[in-house]
Amino acid sequence: MSLLYMSDGFGNTAERSAYKNTLLGNGDTHIDVYARAKTGGYHGITVDGYANQRARLKELNDSGLKPVVWLTGEGRQGDSQEPLSSTLSFIDHYVKTNDDLVAGYVVCLECDEQYSAAEVNAMVDRVKANTGKHVAVHLTPGVGGHSGNTNYYKGADFVYLQFGKHINGNQVSDTAMALAMLKEALKLGIPVVANEYSIVSTSAQARALGDLLCANGAVGTSNGRTVELCGQRQTKKQKWYKKYETEMVVAGVAMATLYAVTRYDLPLTLQATEDGYKIGTKKQIGNHSLGVTYSENRTMATYSFQF
Repeated sequence: MSLLYMSDGFGNTAERSAYKNTLLGNGDTHIDVYARAKTGGYHGITVDGYANQRARLKELNDSGLKPVVWLTGEGRQGDSQEPLSSTLSFIDHYVKTNDDLVAGYVVCLECDEQYSAAEVNAMVDRVKANTGKHVAVHLTPGVGGHSGNTNYYKGADFVYLQFGKHINGNQVSDTAMALAMLKEALKLGIPVVANEYSIVSTSAQARALGDLLCANGAVGTSNGRTVELCGQRQTKKQKWYKKYETEMVVAGVAMATLYAVTRYDLPLTLQATEDGYKIGTKKQIGNHSLGVTYSENRTMATYSFQF
């Protein structure tokens, strides 16, 4: 479980290295980590949010995994049992201390279990007051969580969507349900990260569902991502005249110079498609034909003689 990676009890150096390699091998580019876990939760280990975490955050960045920090842990484990003012104070401390090493934030896990929409909105606002990084909201399964209250997402840059029915063994959320839920969430106009649909992120079924959700509009996954990065969009193809602008200027100058220094009238020709171009000149002198053509990869001189 990556959320507890910042805990001293997560594992030794070799175990941490193996875990990171598993994520990287799965195609992951980011890693979800708790800023704090006060009670130990299901795994019996805690994360001290006021400890110096910078070395471990830098280690993750250096390995190729960008940390996404979850600022408040699970309410059912007692991690949210404090006044909102204390939570906001912790947000101030953590973001100001570590922001340069963090890719983005999730304000709380299953926020709707322990906070009202107004309280979550206040947490989002407080994070944004301290950073320009993206801020996300994660709720219980469903768009707007179990109550369907989409006001929880007010001000958020991302919806971290939990699909449900995935917590036992290798169980993966139902495909039809997940697709329908994703399409519903996308109607909010906020980018959606397909965050929870399987515990075992490396299983073939989880990877397949992650790829399918990516193909249907999700901008990221928490698990199931393959080396074809989720949310990747094809770069808009450059127009040929933009792509080859520099080369064409050079070739054009060379051709113009040739035209200027020769006594022959040398017409310039240009052939171009989206995939490439040719610029050249050709001159008929009696039975002889002379030409030079310049393209992306080569320059070619031609000569022909007609009997």
